[in-house]
Amino acid sequence: SLIYALIYTVCIYKNMTGAAVLLWVVATIGYICYIVKTVKERKVFKTTIIFAVYMLILAGSTFTTGNEWIIWMNYCWIFAFTVCFLIRNMADENEWNFWDYLCGGVNAVFGAIGSIARPFGDGNDFARLREKKENGKAREILIGIAVAIPVVLLIGGLLMSADLVFSNMIAKVFEGIRIPANLAGICFMLCFGFISSYCGVRYTAYRKDRQEVKILTETTAMFTVSVLVAVLYVIFCGIQIIYLFGGGGELPAGVTYAEYARQGFFQLLVVCILNLGAVLTMEHFFQRNRAVDAVLTVISVCTIIMTASSGWRMILYIRAYQLTFLRVVVLVALAVITLLMAGTICYIWNRRFPLFQYGMAVVCVSYVLFAFAHVDAGIAAYDLAQIENGNTAGDYSYLSCLSTDAAPVIAEYLKEHPDKSYYGDGIYNWKWEYMQENDRMNQPVTLRTFNLSYLRAKRIFSEK
Repeated sequence: SLIYALIYTVCIYKNMTGAAVLLWVVATIGYICYIVKTVKERKVFKTTIIFAVYMLILAGSTFTTGNEWIIWMNYCWIFAFTVCFLIRNMADENEWNFWDYLCGGVNAVFGAIGSIARPFGDGNDFARLREKKENGKAREILIGIAVAIPVVLLIGGLLMSADLVFSNMIAKVFEGIRIPANLAGICFMLCFGFISSYCGVRYTAYRKDRQEVKILTETTAMFTVSVLVAVLYVIFCGIQIIYLFGGGGELPAGVTYAEYARQGFFQLLVVCILNLGAVLTMEHFFQRNRAVDAVLTVISVCTIIMTASSGWRMILYIRAYQLTFLRVVVLVALAVITLLMAGTICYIWNRRFPLFQYGMAVVCVSYVLFAFAHVDAGIAAYDLAQIENGNTAGDYSYLSCLSTDAAPVIAEYLKEHPDKSYYGDGIYNWKWEYMQENDRMNQPVTLRTFNLSYLRAKRIFSEK
């Protein structure tokens, strides 16, 4: 764990976007494989190798993009798949589904937090055993040093404030010592890497085996709720088909289609996510029958219609205003929800359908395509085209906040329109603002901090 923490600190400290993230992910995979081999005395399951491959792919995406949101999402996915890779290999060889991974992951995270004192207790036991074997006093000496440091600092501070001569003498002794500015941050990251990794594998290696989830046989109450919700959804979806898709109804006075689309989008998105979770929960925890399957199918189909409604609302809003990163994320999420609901319908009527594997494939492939798509370049191209077409909602100020992924598009636009570097009555230079927002492209490039997006943007603007 100490070796892993050193690698983690060297690779990631003040370097979340560099190529060293690939080395850190390789170290993470190797660390887990070593734990599996030494604790469980076996090799990793072949079915979990896909987790390791996906982590490496996301590491590659991290140093090829300049979009900070994608980089942070990459780290979240890497963490999630690290937990899945660990808990799956520490468990039995039975097949796991979505709920097994979800419950196992949550237990592992909170169990690791609850084991935060384990490294110190285990370290004390380890030192005591070594001491008995070697008849040494190393453990007592280390304990004495650990206790003495805060005591000496406290008493020394009191004595320095009590006597000026003593204070000046101590100050002269230490005036030539310069503590590196980054020492505190490095020490914190090293401690975090050690404690988090040790606690995670310590809890997972010795946790109790999971228990089978009990299927509820009494479904009358839940069925009643589902029927009423399904009726409400059918009415709502009918209104969407008439007003939004068909344009056959009249909107309230003074309300444009863009305002109508914006007004209910986020509520519909939340409902779609809740519906997906509710259908999966009922399918897993409640006994099935034809009536329940029919109601769940109606809810699933209505969810797909709601998802289409949400997507169409967002498209109307984008046409009226402009494209942003958040709006692209929402459209991708809606597409993923639609595919998941379609798979859920297949599973409801055919229990042999591999819903978990299908869902994992949909989510993972969709996110990888999104992470490597350089979305900011597409956003810049669309918004600049809107501005050129006279869309008054177009704004250069948002373009100046885009990442280095948009550099090729922005540089090409400025080359073709050299008079468009300023906006706001010719006062603000948005090209200069863009380069200020992405000043990391001008920092020295090393093997550790190498980022393909930064390097490409630097080359493009240096040529101009």
